[in-house]
Amino acid sequence: MTQFYWEDFTPGQTWRFGDHPVTEEEIIDFATRYDPLPMHLGRDQAKASPLGVFCASGLHTFALTQRLLADHIHSKARLIAGGAMDGFRLETPVLPGDRLSVAATVITAKPHSRREDAGWLDFRVETFRADGTRVLQFVTRILFGRRQPALAEAD
Repeated sequence: MTQFYWEDFTPGQTWRFGDHPVTEEEIIDFATRYDPLPMHLGRDQAKASPLGVFCASGLHTFALTQRLLADHIHSKARLIAGGAMDGFRLETPVLPGDRLSVAATVITAKPHSRREDAGWLDFRVETFRADGTRVLQFVTRILFGRRQPALAEAD
C-alpha cells in the first residue's frame, strides 16, 4: 500500500532508520558471490592483502544501504525509477560486528518537466556505524509519483 507520494517529501526532511548487524558470514558470502577480493574473503586472506583489514566490500555496504532504503522509504512510496547517483564516497571500512543505520535527507524536490504525475527528489544518503562513524555517503535522484497530477500551467 502506497503511503508516500512526491508531495510528502520536503527539502530538509531527514529520515533515520535501520539497525543492520553485519556478520562475518554475510561479508564472506557477498564477497564470494560478487566481489571476491582477499580483504573480503576472510581474516587470513585480509591480513595478507594490501589493505590488511577484513571488511565488507563497498558494493556490499551499498547493497545493505539500498535494502534499508527499500524497506523504510521506497517500498512505502510511489517510486517510479532511479535517475542518478553522485558523490559516492566510501569513508571507512565496515567490519564484522558493525551495526549499520541510514539517514536520508531530502535536498531538492522538483516537478518532472514532462510528466504531470511525477516529481524528482534528490536525497543525501549517509550510512553510519552504531558509534556514529559515517561509512558511506552519496546523493541519489529518484522519480516519485504525485498524489494528484499537477495542473497544466497557463501559457
